[in-house]
Amino acid sequence: MTMLQALIAGVIQGLTEFLPISSSGHLVIFNQLLGESGGGDLAFTVFLHLATLLAVVICFWKDIWTLIRTFFAALWDLLRGKPNFKTPERRFLLMVVIATIPAVAAGLLIKLLDLDSVLENIFVVAAMLILTAAFMFLVDRLKGAYDETDAPYRVSLLTGCLQAVAILPGLSRSGSTIFGGVLGGFKKEFAVKFAFILSIPAILGAAVLEGYDVIKTGGIEINFLNWAAGFVAAAVCGVLAIKFIKVLIRNNKFWVFGIYCLLASVFAFLVGFHVIHV
Repeated sequence: MTMLQALIAGVIQGLTEFLPISSSGHLVIFNQLLGESGGGDLAFTVFLHLATLLAVVICFWKDIWTLIRTFFAALWDLLRGKPNFKTPERRFLLMVVIATIPAVAAGLLIKLLDLDSVLENIFVVAAMLILTAAFMFLVDRLKGAYDETDAPYRVSLLTGCLQAVAILPGLSRSGSTIFGGVLGGFKKEFAVKFAFILSIPAILGAAVLEGYDVIKTGGIEINFLNWAAGFVAAAVCGVLAIKFIKVLIRNNKFWVFGIYCLLASVFAFLVGFHVIHV
């Protein structure tokens, strides 16, 4: 892998991980287009996931630090037999836990039933991109009033279920969770914050699973300079993507992603039917 390839991979990972256009869907499309069956250097992919995790930490470090302190305080109260989740911080922590459970269950189910082939089907990608586009058009039309002080826990469960379904390639994880939050009544700014903080266990989970596959295959070759370039590119582009989403959600401009996903869906169908090929 050259430095240019590492930089391009980092830029793509940083942007598509957070922009609601489905990073996994794009990976399937380009693998099909290039006649490849895998996702390239798996170890490097895991490394880039850690870079996008850093991007979330940079953008939401105050909220994340509050959640960490709240976790240990709540755990101490539980051990003393005095559970308390009435404060906004503890409600938010519990909401994140509730929303994470469906994605964990879905990931385990995929592995147990060996459904990985579904995750590499380009026609699934094309169909799910259409669904992602519909979500993006609807986000602009919906309004909410809840935040961590009063949001019903059922909304976090709804958001978590949509994140679980977003394991399907082409269905954007960030787009689905933002849509789920707004659909359930979250304020749009809070829906964005919740979606990206919810991405932390999702990204960590993906890194762990892929890291396990790397360990099984063995033979990791590391070019420190190239890997560092890709890591920085992914982290910087991840931060920019998150800030861009914040701007668009405030101005009801998510329809931009809807149009992009529709065009990407058409492209995926054309690649799938071999109308477009390399």
